[in-house]
Amino acid sequence: MFEPRYGIWIPVYGNCGAMNHPEEPRNASYARAKALLQLAEECGFTTTLTAQHLVNPRDTDLEQLETWTTTAALAEATSKIEIIAAVKPLLFHPVVLAKMALGIDAISQGRFAINLVSAWFKPEMEKSGIPFLPHDERYHYSEEWIQVVEALWSGTRVNFQGDYFQIRDLNLLPRPVAQMKN
Repeated sequence: MFEPRYGIWIPVYGNCGAMNHPEEPRNASYARAKALLQLAEECGFTTTLTAQHLVNPRDTDLEQLETWTTTAALAEATSKIEIIAAVKPLLFHPVVLAKMALGIDAISQGRFAINLVSAWFKPEMEKSGIPFLPHDERYHYSEEWIQVVEALWSGTRVNFQGDYFQIRDLNLLPRPVAQMKN
């Protein structure tokens, strides 16, 4: 039987809807994100997504929480809700991200997942000095990137030769929580 799942978007860049409502001031603080996620968990929400941006996509002069540190803290502050962090492969080498994700997976006791986004907010990449690859190349890069991450999450020694990444004899431990339960 199909059982619907409900999720919440963590307001890492403040309000999403009522941007100028007098009773809903802009607030991209961790304290607010934590309180909202804990309330969502109490209300029975099953999943959450933390968006990946370096700068606020609505206005680069507004606040923006960092995705991965926020996600790690939220994993510790909750006990049931699945926590999904968006990742833009151009911002993280796959080995570094795979290791960070394994840490958050351990903190959350297996409630962690990633949402791969092949970048779309060109201004944040340009302002950061990170090359914004053409559309098809970004997706090829992302495809290779996720192959490396998945291989590293397998718990086995990885050797990988691709157009963008060369991994030699690397094994990341601890393994994902789900693998340790089997």
